[in-house]
Amino acid sequence: MRHILKIILMGLPLTSLAAQDLDELALAERTLGDLQALSFAERREYCGFLGYNADGDLVASRPEKGTIDSCSAPFPPDLAVTASYHTHGAYDPGYFNELPSLMDVDGDADFYLDGYVSTPGGRLWYVSGRNRSVHLMCGLGCLPVAPDFRKGSSGEILDGYTYEDLQRALQR
Repeated sequence: MRHILKIILMGLPLTSLAAQDLDELALAERTLGDLQALSFAERREYCGFLGYNADGDLVASRPEKGTIDSCSAPFPPDLAVTASYHTHGAYDPGYFNELPSLMDVDGDADFYLDGYVSTPGGRLWYVSGRNRSVHLMCGLGCLPVAPDFRKGSSGEILDGYTYEDLQRALQR
């Protein structure tokens, strides 16, 4: 929850802020923050879903182990899913992993979901499946950072991207 007030003060577009629940954001931050060290150590992505259980509690599904650059989790039958989550694995200078990928955006949009992505630099991104856009929820170092991460190696990182802007940024 420590970054949520900062998000509100950052001037995030109202449509993006209204599209998510602050409790969901706090759960995503805790879940991804807890997974960062494991993701770095194993050099792989971890993923899952956030949603409401039968008791009406907002919870995270058990994380699934992915590969170095992808992750797929089955929809949990016991959750009313509201969002996806996944880490971007360990730092790799040959891989642009400080931004959500187009596959991340497309995957959430295809299932009419929003999502959360953590990066080796400790960033937390919100993916709006409906708008096909991404918004930085908290910046460099707000989540655990990969031990070998090099600041600036991905160039300038903006606070948000439309799908088209993200496509251009990832082609550099």
